[in-house]
Amino acid sequence: MSAEAVPAPSGHDQHALRRERIAWLASIAFCGVLPALIVAALFVSTVQDDTVAFDFRPFYRAAGAILGGTTPYPGEDVPLNARSGAYVYPPLGGLVAIPFRVLPLELAGLVVMALLVAAAAAVPFVLGVRDWRCYGLLFLWPPVLSAIQTGNVTLWFALAAALAWRFRDRLLPVSASIGVTLAAKFFLWPLVVWLAVTRRVRSAIAATVIGAGTLLASWAVIGFAGFVEYPDLLRRLEDTVGHDSYTVHVALVGAGLPTTVARACWLILGLLVLVAVVVSGRRGDDKGSFILAIAAALALTPIVWLHYFALLLVVVALAQPRLGVLWFLPLGMALAPGSGHPTPWQTASTLAVAALTIAFALRVVHRDRRETAWLAIESRASGAAQSGRA
Repeated sequence: MSAEAVPAPSGHDQHALRRERIAWLASIAFCGVLPALIVAALFVSTVQDDTVAFDFRPFYRAAGAILGGTTPYPGEDVPLNARSGAYVYPPLGGLVAIPFRVLPLELAGLVVMALLVAAAAAVPFVLGVRDWRCYGLLFLWPPVLSAIQTGNVTLWFALAAALAWRFRDRLLPVSASIGVTLAAKFFLWPLVVWLAVTRRVRSAIAATVIGAGTLLASWAVIGFAGFVEYPDLLRRLEDTVGHDSYTVHVALVGAGLPTTVARACWLILGLLVLVAVVVSGRRGDDKGSFILAIAAALALTPIVWLHYFALLLVVVALAQPRLGVLWFLPLGMALAPGSGHPTPWQTASTLAVAALTIAFALRVVHRDRRETAWLAIESRASGAAQSGRA
């Protein structure tokens, strides 16, 4: 009994097999090993440099002040900078941080950072991303690493936005997801506009009511301490640190434009993006309108730090659920300092990367929308033809 001869793989097949093996090893190294090492190094370096969850520290102190029955807000003589640790958010953040007071500050900060790693991974999962390489690559994004290192609320907001999209047609989940963020920080308010223009008016009203109700309830818990003075606190904060953030206003001032002109250009650009949210929503482009609402939130915020751009994770995951060019674009923010104080060139380049990411995401969404429409037309035409033959 003789075995049949098995033909040896051709040179072309061997070359293709070798390329596949190299690509697989590269994926393991770049999307698996490297992100794990960088996140581990981030935790180690923050402990060594005493910068563990630096932005979480004001929340921790605010929680202590609330437990002690005093106001969490700084007096007029307290400088509003990173060293002072002044709390400048609505009371909800301080209230949520109360359970962390059972831990020492550094340990609480490490727990927060670990939770933010989980939140970052949860964003693409909620949006249906199942390509494991995307989960590794997102931990190479400078804004995501900055959000984890600082212990800021941005990744929680990104997760809330992802949940809002996932449950966009369910009244309570979508309105609660957006409403709670409004009470914590009035940042994602363009999502309320998106709800309204995509014929989810009840959800938009509910999100506004939940946000306002939660805000007032959280302030009532602390006896409305700092309530009247809060608008002035925000004005002082913008005057103190607004010139160091990543906004079109700052970029134009750095380019030599007068402050008044630069601010006007910034507002006009932000309003144009908001108009685009309305136009896209009215045309039935639900996904495009949602992405533009995220862009409007970034464009209309007077103070933007590097970690704010972690919201692009929602944009990219929604537009491209498998690894592609979009997942690599935010790596271009590597030249931006995570601690603030960017140069005009760094501000402009970071904004350019963000704008390019959003533009490419919209292009992908519109392309997929056209393809879906054509498939629907062809399917109807085929069905009509079969019906005619019958």
